[in-house]
Amino acid sequence: MDKKKLSLILALVLAGMGVVMIRNYISQTEKKFVKEEKKAYVLVATANIVAGTTIDSSMIKFDAVPERYVQPKALNSESLVVGKRAIADIFPGEQIMSTKLTISVRDTSLAMRTPQGKRAITVTIPLLSAVGGKIRPGDYVDVVGTFSYNAQVEGKQVVEPVSVTLFQNVLLLGLEGNAPPERGKPAPAPTDLIVTLALSPKEIALLTYALDGQGRIRLVLRPPLETAVEPVPPVEVNTLWQYVFSNLGQEFMKTKEDRSPMVKQQQEKKVEPAPAPAMEIYRGTQKSSMILK
Repeated sequence: MDKKKLSLILALVLAGMGVVMIRNYISQTEKKFVKEEKKAYVLVATANIVAGTTIDSSMIKFDAVPERYVQPKALNSESLVVGKRAIADIFPGEQIMSTKLTISVRDTSLAMRTPQGKRAITVTIPLLSAVGGKIRPGDYVDVVGTFSYNAQVEGKQVVEPVSVTLFQNVLLLGLEGNAPPERGKPAPAPTDLIVTLALSPKEIALLTYALDGQGRIRLVLRPPLETAVEPVPPVEVNTLWQYVFSNLGQEFMKTKEDRSPMVKQQQEKKVEPAPAPAMEIYRGTQKSSMILK
């Protein structure tokens, strides 16, 4: 056999052996790495969970996930998931996170239903100031208040009302009042509602001061998936008129101009020349008048 062909065959054999050895080394290294990597057990969805669905044990399972792939707020206890409602779609294999769940209706303890970092505070609010009583525990609301404000107008102190959005995306923990009418009986008169809100300690102090100062609050219901908090400036009488004239000012002026000729015409019709001064003269039974110039 030619020496060149023998050398080529030998080189190919050695190259093949080298590839096999490298692959074995990589495979063993990967197995060792995977074996040594720490894993955590978290709950994942076994089926598609549509927003608004109450989760039961058949919809979830435990899965071992490398710790570096565990999502923030991922849950690892069935008691924290079963019985709660999904506020967003959860797809099969997706980790169950607390940010996608609402409060469970089975949790009867108010303390257990109060989120970490929040406190529960109860206030009384008129029915019409709470979306007509259509709000329910587990809903999220904005708190809008109207308070008296001491303003300086032309060097004088004037008290005027100011409306301000105090807090946004506030969890409603409890609601009492406005019981539904009994069958066959007239509906009862609307009563004030007793609502329990989840607020931070600082927010509670602000709300308490505002209400003790004869302020009024109103609850505004939010959609379940809208969690954004946006800045809303306070509103007083000048802010209101600026909004009206900036949005409706042109139409208002146009309407005023269209009415001006008509008003002017009516005013011209009403204006009559004053009668000239005259003197009445009686001669016996005859009467005559003389215009004075």
